[in-house]
Amino acid sequence: MPRTALTVVAVETLAHDAGLHPELVRRLIRLGAVEPDAPDAAARLARTVRLRRDLGLNYAGAILACELLARIDDLEVRLSWTRTV
Repeated sequence: MPRTALTVVAVETLAHDAGLHPELVRRLIRLGAVEPDAPDAAARLARTVRLRRDLGLNYAGAILACELLARIDDLEVRLSWTRTV
């Protein structure tokens, strides 16, 4: 993917919002941790790094754990919604 002013600004903003270094954000994007334009990208990046740090996972494991936790969150929201209907 060629770098443009928009992608550089987007990565810088995403890094700032996640509290991470821009180069780490670029690396995590390349590893498939997030889609940079996803509304929850900054939170997912921060969560991935916390999982890596706190649980001693490698980046692939932290990304997988983050994806699974996001699925669990989604399922819990759906379950609570169906219980209220």
